[in-house]
Amino acid sequence: IAKAKEEMASATQYPMTGWEMAKLSEQGKVVFETNCASCHQPTGEGVPGLFPALKGNAVAKEHANLEKHLLTVINGREGTPMPAWGTQLNSLEIAAVVTYERNAWGNDSGDVIQPADVESAKNVKVTAQEHPEVKHD
Repeated sequence: IAKAKEEMASATQYPMTGWEMAKLSEQGKVVFETNCASCHQPTGEGVPGLFPALKGNAVAKEHANLEKHLLTVINGREGTPMPAWGTQLNSLEIAAVVTYERNAWGNDSGDVIQPADVESAKNVKVTAQEHPEVKHD
């Protein structure tokens, strides 16, 4: 049991900084396809009227909206089908999927999110619902 616990702990340990965009985007694509694509579609175009497009969405491509994007992924969106992923995915997975979403489908923000950024955002006790300027088209 002790050995299994040690192996599990080492499997979840990862550097909090220093991740490059290519590696994050590669892992983020897998996280997206596994958890997000059923609603937002593999193309990032969403389903009009049901699930917002991430492709071309200001929240997913403009640097000024990075925190809003992180808070939406971490906390979900009250009153919508968007779940809170902050307890379901680890900080590396969230950093990877947000990096992917911000740089896929022509979004090309250039933003590279680190697990440390996710940890900082988790400490913000605000839900995306409290950000009325976040447009969920």
